[in-house]
Amino acid sequence: MKLTLSSSVVLLLAACGQSNLQGSGDETTMQASCEALVSAESGVRIDAVKAQETQTNLTGSVTTVLAEGQSDPWLCSADQTGVITSVIQG
Repeated sequence: MKLTLSSSVVLLLAACGQSNLQGSGDETTMQASCEALVSAESGVRIDAVKAQETQTNLTGSVTTVLAEGQSDPWLCSADQTGVITSVIQG
C-alpha cells in the first residue's frame, strides 16, 4: 500500500509540473494560429502581428500577441490540447 501511494504521489507531481505546450512544436503552431486570428480580428496585416510569449497552467495556456498600431496586446487562450478557445484584446 505504501509503495502504491508513493508512486501515485510521484506521478501526480510529475503531471502537475509538465506543460503540454511549452517548448514544443505545438506551441509554435498555436502561436501561429493566434497570430492569424488576431490579424483577422484586428484587421492588421499578418506580418505586423507577433506572438510574444505563451504561459501554460493546468487548464491550458494564454499567448500574448502584439499587433502593430494597437495600443493593447491581444490574449489568445487555448485549452490543454491546444485548441484555441478565445481571442480578446485587453
